Amino acid sequence: MRNLHKSSFLWTGLLIVAMGTMAFHSSNLFTITRNIDLYSEMYRVLNESYVDEVEAAQLMRTGVDAMLKNLDPYTNYITEAQIEGYKLDRFAAGGDIGVEVQAQKGEIFVSKVMEGLSAEKSGIKPGDRLLSIDGKDTKGRTAAEVTLFLTGQPQTHVEVEVESFSSKEKQVLVLERQAVKPKNVTFSKMLNDTVGYVRLSRFEANCGAYVKTAIMNLQEENEGMEYLVFDLRGNPGGLLNEAIMVSNIFVDKGELVCSTKGKTADWDKDYKAPVDPLSTDLPLAVLINGSSASASEIVSGVVQDLDRGVVIGERSYGKGLVQQTRDIGFNSKLKLTVAKYYIPSGRCIQAVDYYGEYTDAGAKTIPDSLKNEFRTRNGRLVYDNSGVAPDLEISSETENFLVDGLLKNRAIFDFASIYQSKRDSIEAPIEFAIDDQDFEDFLAFVEAGDYHVASKTEQVIKRLEASVERESYSASVKEQIEGLKTRMSNLQKDDLQAAKAEIMRLIRLEIIERFHYENGRIEASLNQDPYILTALDVFSDPSRMREILGSTK
Repeated sequence: MRNLHKSSFLWTGLLIVAMGTMAFHSSNLFTITRNIDLYSEMYRVLNESYVDEVEAAQLMRTGVDAMLKNLDPYTNYITEAQIEGYKLDRFAAGGDIGVEVQAQKGEIFVSKVMEGLSAEKSGIKPGDRLLSIDGKDTKGRTAAEVTLFLTGQPQTHVEVEVESFSSKEKQVLVLERQAVKPKNVTFSKMLNDTVGYVRLSRFEANCGAYVKTAIMNLQEENEGMEYLVFDLRGNPGGLLNEAIMVSNIFVDKGELVCSTKGKTADWDKDYKAPVDPLSTDLPLAVLINGSSASASEIVSGVVQDLDRGVVIGERSYGKGLVQQTRDIGFNSKLKLTVAKYYIPSGRCIQAVDYYGEYTDAGAKTIPDSLKNEFRTRNGRLVYDNSGVAPDLEISSETENFLVDGLLKNRAIFDFASIYQSKRDSIEAPIEFAIDDQDFEDFLAFVEAGDYHVASKTEQVIKRLEASVERESYSASVKEQIEGLKTRMSNLQKDDLQAAKAEIMRLIRLEIIERFHYENGRIEASLNQDPYILTALDVFSDPSRMREILGSTK
């Protein structure tokens, strides 16, 4: 009963918050009060009379999760037990041993090792299996759960049991969690004599200053720098104020960067560039893809709406919602969506309707027929409710099911692990290459291992085989089915050869990351990157850039 009472207090706290934020809507008060009473009575009756013992806290959590599920995926209840992980994620102030992990078939594997932290120093490598953390078995755990166990306060220690990918040797290591300063600017360098490149991985504290410093360093070290490629691909966003500061690098002081509008007047705000820019005339290309979201979309949207530069890549994710976290008692928090943001043209880039405003069902991509037209500063046509559509669209993602399958079933990852286990070092990222023999070794590795990628046709054949077996037709059609399977196997070998260049590119980059870490992978990919090659092509033809931006200058 004590659990029920504690959960009831929590529920009451949640509803008081809801009443406080909605009290000015008097027409809702009766509905809210009635439903509070109904829920409390239902909760009481279930606890008293349900045939089995009711776990009060779990019942409450189920009810809260179901309620929030009707809103959007960014509105979440954060329990007391989850607070530490929330703080580490939100403020990036925790300690880390320097690994990223992934779950595969109920097991936890190291997917990435960061240079200079305790995991790398202890010899842990990508592909190693993580067996336990502080004596707790990792089997069946999610990657998020394991990451939470591994992180903590700096200068604390965690005990991990690791099985080596190459030797299968198991060892127990005690690793120190080290404070990791957020590395927002992932990579910067000159692409050639005149074009600089800066990649931003996340909008965390002070990233505006980091980006500005990176650009200034390139300018100081290379007097001939005339153009900039700013890479926001895969950047999930982050702090709104940092999106404003990054935008401000390229646009005048006082320029409107974005506005927010919410249910309460407190969230009807305009955000303007607060300081003098670094440069308003440095030719700029911003790279985005489908994983560029939130703050990334503010920056790329500002560049597009003000015709400040060319946006290249794929349509962005489409997250135009603003969240705020509020205390709701008992050391718990509610992270909720409080507003939508709008970029300078006046458009909101939110691409999914979670509220049923445009559709009866809600949580649907907003159809083209309901999107509204807006204009950039030079009069170019842009649309709302659809993310940021690039000025020049490119897709570098493979549509080959076979290559996608080799990535998903870890064939390329595991082959790189074997390659790494046989070498102490490789050449510099730009110089390293793999050859035809490496590709043949990879094909043999795939054939010998459990890495077969079943096409949709093969899946149909398998269902057909099961069906004829059930219906006793197996004997009469067995030869034909076996012939189909052989034919499909031969076709897949042909497909592997057809995708040779893409497979070799992915293997090369995976191997480079093992020896030269993330920066090495980025550096090695630049001269083959279709996004960057497109930017270089645009920079080489100023008249084309003016045409894209609708400029007469």
